[in-house]
Amino acid sequence: MTSCQKNFLDVKDNSFLNRQTYVKDLSSMQDFMNGIYLMTAEGHESSSLLIYSELASDNLKPSSEYSSLMMQYNWQQTAGTTLQESVNSMNSDWKLLYRIIRACNFVIEDVDKYSAANSEKANNMKGQAYAIRALVHFRLVNVFAQTYVFSSDASHPGVPYITTSDITQPYTRQVVAEVYNELINDLKNAITLMPANVSDCRHMNVMAAKALLAKVYLYKADFANAKLLALEIVEKVPLLTISSGYPNDLFKNKTPNQTEVLFQATPLNGGFLGGLRGEYSEHFATKDIGDILQERGTDIRRMWVKDTLGTQLKVIKFPSGVAGGLVTYSPDYDYYSPILRVSEVYLIGAEAAAKTGDENTARTYLNAIRKRADPTVADVTASGQVLIDLIYKETRKEMCFEGSRMFDLQRWKLGIHRSDIFPGYQTDLPYSNEKGISPIPGPDVNLMGLKQNVGY
Repeated sequence: MTSCQKNFLDVKDNSFLNRQTYVKDLSSMQDFMNGIYLMTAEGHESSSLLIYSELASDNLKPSSEYSSLMMQYNWQQTAGTTLQESVNSMNSDWKLLYRIIRACNFVIEDVDKYSAANSEKANNMKGQAYAIRALVHFRLVNVFAQTYVFSSDASHPGVPYITTSDITQPYTRQVVAEVYNELINDLKNAITLMPANVSDCRHMNVMAAKALLAKVYLYKADFANAKLLALEIVEKVPLLTISSGYPNDLFKNKTPNQTEVLFQATPLNGGFLGGLRGEYSEHFATKDIGDILQERGTDIRRMWVKDTLGTQLKVIKFPSGVAGGLVTYSPDYDYYSPILRVSEVYLIGAEAAAKTGDENTARTYLNAIRKRADPTVADVTASGQVLIDLIYKETRKEMCFEGSRMFDLQRWKLGIHRSDIFPGYQTDLPYSNEKGISPIPGPDVNLMGLKQNVGY
C-alpha cells in the first residue's frame, strides 16, 4: 500500500470482477483498492466533472458550438431520460461516482475478514476507502444539490449517501445536513484508521483526509473547525516554493517531503480536463480570469494562460509530459492531477480565520500564497469585507481550472457574471438559482423515485 514505484496502478481494473469471488485475502484486496484508484482517476477526475465547475461559472468558455458541455455552459442541461438527453446531462458522471462509492463500501464491509494477517494494513485500506467515499460524495453533493448555506438548517434535498455495496438495497435523497454529517463521520473514521506517516500521495492518506475535512467544514460554514484543521496541516506541510519547483511540480509525482500535494490522481490514457491543453482543446480561459492571472508581470501564475493569435486564451496551467510517459498517445495529458494540496488549505485557513475575526492569521496565510507566487507583491493590510474579497480573489486565482469555482460562488452566495462569453449565450446567473446545480439523472428519478431538483 506504500509502494513508490510508477507501476503501482498498473493492474487490471478489478472493480468489474465479482468482488466476493476475486477478493480472498489482503493481497487481492489491495489489488481491488488499486482498482478503486483507477476508477477515481477516471471518474472523480474525469473531464466533464472537473471542467463543469469552471465552465458553468466564469473561468472557462467553449471553444466552439460543438463543445460537449455546451448545455452545461448555458445552464440548460437536462435530466437525461433518453440517449440524446443524456449527452446533455451529468448522468454518466453520477453513475461513475456511485460505482466508486459501491467499491469503497465493499472494502469497508469486507477488509476486516483479513485483518489477522496484518491489522495495520487492513486498517489503512479501510481508512482509505472511508476517505475516498467521502471525497466522492462531496463532489456529488456539490454538483447535484444546493450549497449547505442555501437554507438556514441545510434541510433542502441533498444526494443519496450510500453506505452499502449491495445494489439491490433501495436508496433515497438525504437532506444536505445529513450528507455533511456522513461526510464528517467518514473522514473522522478515516483519520483514526490510517497511519500518521505519509509515504505516497497517490494513495489517500491521513493528511489528505484532514485537508478534505477542513474543506467540508468550510463549505458547511463551520469556520472554527475549518480553521483549526487548516492550521494543523500548514504547520506540518510547507508550501511548494518556486525554487523547489512551483508551479509545474504540482503536477508531477514526488515524495511527500518534496511536494505540497496531499493526494493526486495518476493519469490514464483518457486524459484529464478534457484536453484543456492541446491543439484541439474544447475550452478556453475567459478574459477575466486571464486578466486576474496576468495583472502583475512578476506573478509566476501569469503563465497559466497564453494568448493565441490575439483572440483566445489557451490554458497551459497543466504542464505537458511530466508524468514520465504514462499517457502514451499525447504528452498534453501526461500529468498528475492534484486532488488536494496545501495551497488550498492555506486559503481555507485564511477564509475561516477572517470569518471568525482572526484577521492577523487570515492575512498571514493570504500573504503566504500571494508572495510565494510573486515575491515582489506588497503585504495585504486590509480588514473586513475588503480582506474577505481579497481571499475570494486569491482563491479563484490559485485554484483556477482545478474544479471548484462554481462551488465557491455558490457557498459565497454570489451570482455568476460573465464578461467574456461564447457569442449568443447567457451572461448572468444570479444567486440563488435552480440552474446553479445539475438535475438528478432521469433514470434514478423514474426507477428509484428520487425527488427531482426544482426547475427540471
